[in-house]
Amino acid sequence: MDLSLQRTGTTRQNNLLVAKGTLAIAWGIAALFCALINPMALIVSFGILNLAAAILTFMYAYNNRHLRIAHQWLLLEGLVELAAGIVFLFFVPDVAFFILYMSYGIIFIVTLQFIYGFTLLLMERFRPQNMIMRFVSVLVGTVIAVGLIANVFGPTASFVLVGVFSIIYGILNMQFAVKLRNLIMGEVE
Repeated sequence: MDLSLQRTGTTRQNNLLVAKGTLAIAWGIAALFCALINPMALIVSFGILNLAAAILTFMYAYNNRHLRIAHQWLLLEGLVELAAGIVFLFFVPDVAFFILYMSYGIIFIVTLQFIYGFTLLLMERFRPQNMIMRFVSVLVGTVIAVGLIANVFGPTASFVLVGVFSIIYGILNMQFAVKLRNLIMGEVE
């Protein structure tokens, strides 16, 4: 078997997640610095980011159909990103709705992470650090989401929190691409 062809294909597939992670990190940094300047532009760009992320996720899932349960997770993640892109582009009229919908989205994401972790536990395919990171992400995500729903933070602080969440999400995607495993998602088969 020609190893150079195999590595090139793997590298190309991993570049999809690197691109997705880079987009999420770039948006997170923009949210940290531009929340006071033009929040509506950040909302629209967040919708575009989610549409691009959905395309990249579907492409990665298509290229990695052998991943079984992780493949199903990737398909679900792509559908959620597609729905989020449409909602944030066309149905979010102002910052208050963005913060509310983002809080619901964070709760949805951490709930899915918990379900995925429970599935890995039932399949006896987990690592202790995976479960610890999953627990931490569920706890932190829930605290952030509840704070956003309860309007504990002002609009600028909310954008900063969402920006930090986006940066972490981007780093996790890049880590998944580079190491072919992710402390949140579990190992690639």
